[in-house]
Amino acid sequence: MNFTDYYKELELERSASEDEIKKAFRRLARQYHPDANPNNPDAEERFKRISEAYEVLSDPAKKAKYDQLSRQTSGFTGKGGWPGGASSTNFSMDDVGDMFSGTSFGDMLSELFGQSRPTRRRSSARQRASTARATPIYTVRLTLEEAFSGVSKRLSLGQTTADVTFRPGIATGQRLRIANAELDVTVQPHERFRREADDLHLRMTIPLTTALLGGRVDVQTLSGTLAVQVPAGTQPEKRLRLKGQGMPVYGSSDARGDLYVTLEVAVPTSLSEEQRQLVERLRQSGL
Repeated sequence: MNFTDYYKELELERSASEDEIKKAFRRLARQYHPDANPNNPDAEERFKRISEAYEVLSDPAKKAKYDQLSRQTSGFTGKGGWPGGASSTNFSMDDVGDMFSGTSFGDMLSELFGQSRPTRRRSSARQRASTARATPIYTVRLTLEEAFSGVSKRLSLGQTTADVTFRPGIATGQRLRIANAELDVTVQPHERFRREADDLHLRMTIPLTTALLGGRVDVQTLSGTLAVQVPAGTQPEKRLRLKGQGMPVYGSSDARGDLYVTLEVAVPTSLSEEQRQLVERLRQSGL
């Protein structure tokens, strides 16, 4: 039996912060999500392990208990007991109850320490884990606007319906547990904005004169129109950072990502006679 290293699943050091855990999950979830890897069972299995790791490490209570227990169980070989003659820990399954029920780490703990419980309770724990693994999973698709603002939906789940609230900042790959089911969230691509973790990216075209002379332009964000100053002499592909204008950080009441605006300069394909004369004068002046 192998020890379940959730930090390794998320490609993190054990000193990883809450923000680093969240970013690692979102990066890997995008890479291994079943929608991005059709007919690839290896990617689907990796996605499940990533989701399980994030479920534990993103919960402060579960993470604290996992860190404590993993230090106690990491020396277990699964065959020869504790290497180097290490003594058995005094931990029992009563210390965590059903905190890790339905996870591979919970199965390992049950096998290691379940003998300290009465036989009837061990059987019950296995039954609960089996039931958790059989929980149906439903895919829910949200627009970027819904993920930005948060939304409540009434969903048809098999033969039942459920009212579910999705908090602002939710991202593709996150799973929500509701009664007797799990919801696998996919945020659909947007026609204008591209999302990277909590940041948004936008391409915007400005007039040639604005690029040369500078000026204010209106940028349409997900929360409204924002007037932005473009500096004189702006070059094509210049990127402006609008701090705090990105996606809400999931689970935070006030933190936001940033919006990056890449500027494209519109070069006219035809000129009026007056415009041509003005441009000709600019050329003669050395511009």
